[in-house]
Amino acid sequence: MKISNQLFKLLLALFVLSHTSCFKKSNSVNSKPVIKVNENEMNLKEFAVKLSMRLKDLDSLAAKDPGVNQRTKDEILNQFIIRSLMIDWAVKNKIEVTDEELDKEVSHIRSLYPDDLSFRRVLADEGLSFADWRHNLMLNLLEKKVSKEINKKIKPPTEEEMKSFYNENKDTFRRKERVYVYQIVLKDEARAEFIKNSLKKESFSELAKKYSLGPEGTNEGRVGWIERGTIDFYDPIFKYPLNQVGDPIKTPFGVLLVKVEKKQPETVPPFEEIKSNIQRRIIELKEKSEYVSWIDTQLRSSRVYKDVELINSLKVETQGQAQGQKNEKK
Repeated sequence: MKISNQLFKLLLALFVLSHTSCFKKSNSVNSKPVIKVNENEMNLKEFAVKLSMRLKDLDSLAAKDPGVNQRTKDEILNQFIIRSLMIDWAVKNKIEVTDEELDKEVSHIRSLYPDDLSFRRVLADEGLSFADWRHNLMLNLLEKKVSKEINKKIKPPTEEEMKSFYNENKDTFRRKERVYVYQIVLKDEARAEFIKNSLKKESFSELAKKYSLGPEGTNEGRVGWIERGTIDFYDPIFKYPLNQVGDPIKTPFGVLLVKVEKKQPETVPPFEEIKSNIQRRIIELKEKSEYVSWIDTQLRSSRVYKDVELINSLKVETQGQAQGQKNEKK
């Protein structure tokens, strides 16, 4: 059972250490920073809200699991650190998102919804005001600009570099056995048998156009390449002779008549065929390496503070549990 936004809340069980005085006002605790990165900080209330929103879609047992709680807290803290480093670096390097750029992106995203009410409802479900959402969007755009700036010195790999990568990683490019498929989707076996018998008079492509319930019917029933093991109900077609229609196949989406036009055994594609893919993978690896190096450099020159005790004091309970505890105290 999932916990709705209304039924889910975080109770702050604050530690009172023997050598410190008790907190007298909860507001002073809520405003206490749990993490600071240079001049950027997140207070306990902000952290609790983020934790609540991360856990709200989990079932009650998972939401209260200590391991899940700790991993979620760590994710929030790490994301705050990275974002803070990014903001500081952007300021230092005079990188910013203009109002025009932000307004354009806001308009684009809002256009994806049927109306403004639908858009506002999504924000409400996420517990976000429009101003908060707009600010987060600005930071996302800023991250993209920073990432682009970090990676701009990365050069495309040379031909020699790509061939070397190909030879050293051939197994990762290995392609499973596959077949090139055409199919007709029908509602039941009786219809499938009727259409199969009709193949004596009409072509597969014509029958697909006339009778197939699938979207590929308009394209002569062409599905394309299917690798072995992709979908279990396609497993029998790997034994089909070429250009022959096998027995009807029952699936959750209807009954299929399938024709296999081409077959390819398991193989490693030649270099030239996957050259663009190799180039993309090398660039991704370089970008990842550059990003890790960038983070390391920024952390070395930054001040990061975490209030571990305060973070650990944050406990998660459902509203029902909280009400039960109140009743016990009465």
